[in-house]
Amino acid sequence: MTTTHAENHDDAGSPDVLRVRDLRTSFATEDGLVTAVDGVSFHVARGEILGIVGESGCGKSVTAESVMRLLDEDTTDYDGSVTFDGTTELLELTEDQMRPYRGSRLGMIFQDPMSSLNPVYTIGNQLIEAIRTHTRLTKQQAADKALQMLQITGIPEPELRLRQYPHQLSGGQRQRVVIAMAMCCEPDLLIADEPTTALDVTTQAQILRLIDDLRCNYDTGTMFITHDLGVVAEICDRVIVMYLGQVIEDTDVHTLFDEPAHPYTRGLLASTPSLETDNSKDLPIIPGAVPTLTQVPDGCRFAARCPFAIDECTRATPELRPHQRPGSHTAAGDHLVRCIRAEEIPDLLSTGDEQEDTDD
Repeated sequence: MTTTHAENHDDAGSPDVLRVRDLRTSFATEDGLVTAVDGVSFHVARGEILGIVGESGCGKSVTAESVMRLLDEDTTDYDGSVTFDGTTELLELTEDQMRPYRGSRLGMIFQDPMSSLNPVYTIGNQLIEAIRTHTRLTKQQAADKALQMLQITGIPEPELRLRQYPHQLSGGQRQRVVIAMAMCCEPDLLIADEPTTALDVTTQAQILRLIDDLRCNYDTGTMFITHDLGVVAEICDRVIVMYLGQVIEDTDVHTLFDEPAHPYTRGLLASTPSLETDNSKDLPIIPGAVPTLTQVPDGCRFAARCPFAIDECTRATPELRPHQRPGSHTAAGDHLVRCIRAEEIPDLLSTGDEQEDTDD
């Protein structure tokens, strides 16, 4: 695991750029109100990269879109608190009040850069428009800024790229353009929604380094959404793991890999190949499938797939609570887990005392 920025960044006294408390995002459907994000809480400090991890459908992207208020207001219901820069409650803003924040103080990088770029306008036109929308720069000053941002992203021949159209660029180059567009107004918060998924390994590594450099240079707080734990280890300072709309574990990146507490987190890590993985053996899998949002089970939402589940797990809904085992290097309160058996699991593993009926 590489050294993360958190070890070199003193954020004591650095206020959180984003603080989310008990966020609930629900959608009106033919089957009634469906809650995709259910009581999610986290914070992002300046200069920090927070990883948000989980399987498809766990609520990662809906959480990001809720912060940005990108969801259809006619069919979406929000509850809870999303506080930006310690003062602004984003969920209380009207659409007209919210619009100046997007692109200026809140930047977002999407998974597919082609969905963020207009195919009929040049890269230069799109960057200049984004800059002038949120600043008072002249057209020439905006053009100079656009060139500077492409240079910062390390895109080859930036002068040429300004005159080209999105289809003339490679996937990695388009992603650099989208990053330049998201960072052109030096936002306080950057949301990156699986920005490296469609890229080859070499380009992915370059994009990760770029995002890390930008947060160091601009002290930008970053929400980095991914399903790739290798990416988490590479770039994140802290991590929240989500399952079926809830946060089930919240800790620093080292603790997540060294001392995972939730059975779901353990399953994700065990099913991720590494350099030490024996290719002659099949990787373990998490049994079963994620329930649908219209059929959320009572009690712990992971219980049906958990090898450590007991009857109590299906009756009582566990709270996200502080977790610390004897000998742990993590301070009390810095590791949160939504599991009533979290402290027992290491001992159960050492004795092989798992629930046989979930091993099928």
